[in-house]
Amino acid sequence: MSYNLNVFMIFPFYIFIFIFGSAVGSFLGVIVDRFSSKESIWKGRSHCDHCRHILGVLDLVPIFSFLFLGGKCRYCHKKLSWFYPSIEICTAIVYLAASSVVIANPGGSIFQLQHLIQLFYYFILSGALIVIFFADLRYGIIPFTAVAAALCMTIVWYFLSPVLDLHINILASIASALGAGGFFFLLFFLTKGRGMGFGDVVYAFLMGFTLGFPGVFLGLYIAFVTGAIVSLLLVAIKKKRFKGGTIPFGPFLVSGTLISLLWGNFLLGVIFHYLTL
Repeated sequence: MSYNLNVFMIFPFYIFIFIFGSAVGSFLGVIVDRFSSKESIWKGRSHCDHCRHILGVLDLVPIFSFLFLGGKCRYCHKKLSWFYPSIEICTAIVYLAASSVVIANPGGSIFQLQHLIQLFYYFILSGALIVIFFADLRYGIIPFTAVAAALCMTIVWYFLSPVLDLHINILASIASALGAGGFFFLLFFLTKGRGMGFGDVVYAFLMGFTLGFPGVFLGLYIAFVTGAIVSLLLVAIKKKRFKGGTIPFGPFLVSGTLISLLWGNFLLGVIFHYLTL
């Protein structure tokens, strides 16, 4: 694997991406919380969930503030949720992964317009998906606003693909969206909403449109396999940490989407290689 950036530029670049990703994750955490509380995303300052004290600058440094304060509020000294540093770390890691994939492409460089736009698309899309992941994990909801944002961003990406000399089969993406959405709607209908929520149906449409064919099959396979493994583990240890005692499927769908989006070509290549042996 060769890079257009030498090692002296790669390391500071990844440090910057990690810091930038954690800062974005901090904002995404606010979005997730305010989706559930119906508060405005843009109005109102961040505050402690316990004492409602307005947080200062030193309380809002991503990851560092949580560790420096020992996971407690600086004002009421009550324990803070691991939700906030988790979403910050998760976003930073996903942004690092997306940056690595773009740079590792043949001729990949963040200084080329095509790859810079691709990286921007990955950042916006993965940000929306992370919101969906944590909103469903924590509150059992899939925000349609986040799904719509991801869908609009993908449409713009497809619109720019001819200019960027990218070969994307939009008809295959539409067919994949209808197929995945239709399959999940069938599950939703047959189980009367008990086995699959309507939010999962909407997300499946987005997943198919974003990944296309055959990426959507890989993403769904990863989602169902990881979902089954986690479910069995939770049953084995008799844990009920999820809303209503059920396990939200959104986080597994998001994980499958991100893995297929970033490493789908490599994984599918490996699968096809072994199938043709």
